[in-house]
Amino acid sequence: MITAQRILTELGNKAWSGFNADDMIFKSEDSIQARTELNGALRYLINLVDFPFKMSEQTINASKGNANYKTPSGQITAVYNKDTKENLIFIGNAKSYDLTATGKPTHYWIDYKTPETKIRLYPIPNDNYKFGVQFNHFEPVVDGEDGTLKFEFEKADDYIYIPLMEDDRQRFTLEWLFMDCLVLKTMEQNNKDQEDENYQPTINEFNERWKVFKKAANPVKTTTRIVWNV
Repeated sequence: MITAQRILTELGNKAWSGFNADDMIFKSEDSIQARTELNGALRYLINLVDFPFKMSEQTINASKGNANYKTPSGQITAVYNKDTKENLIFIGNAKSYDLTATGKPTHYWIDYKTPETKIRLYPIPNDNYKFGVQFNHFEPVVDGEDGTLKFEFEKADDYIYIPLMEDDRQRFTLEWLFMDCLVLKTMEQNNKDQEDENYQPTINEFNERWKVFKKAANPVKTTTRIVWNV
């Protein structure tokens, strides 16, 4: 695991970072500023490319007569029947549909009017079904205490969440490659002086590391870790 404290230490030890390693103790005055820049860089990088590792899947165990199910935390890209592999059709507006109809669900929409956002299946299931909900998650940090996903580093033991990747030969992790990019992007954002002699070299190094990371991340498939049974 690569924790927030580990990244801050790496940042402090990096030449020309603008941060002193001795000051990169979590919650110290200097580390708070470093963490602000770090979280900004994290949000930028994780949303820059639609990487395969951002895709997760939730399983809905749909029961007869129940059309409402909890949405995942992320951007839904597909809902499909796990037995037939058929994709359900997304309905942007369900006003023209008979919401009392029952049968094998073929459509879905997102109900934002309920207190808790729900996926609604149409027609209402007439039997028990299993549906897969594929979605992109944008929470690249795991809480070090309770293991929940979140958007940024808040505690020293929070750590990077990038699922294990695999190709035809091996399973591997991208976390260390990502940390290198994250540290360099943090340095770039912290150095606001474009006339500084280290400004452009930092950008150049980031660009090279980012190419390596993208090449490693894109041609592989995700090993899904997160599945809810609803």
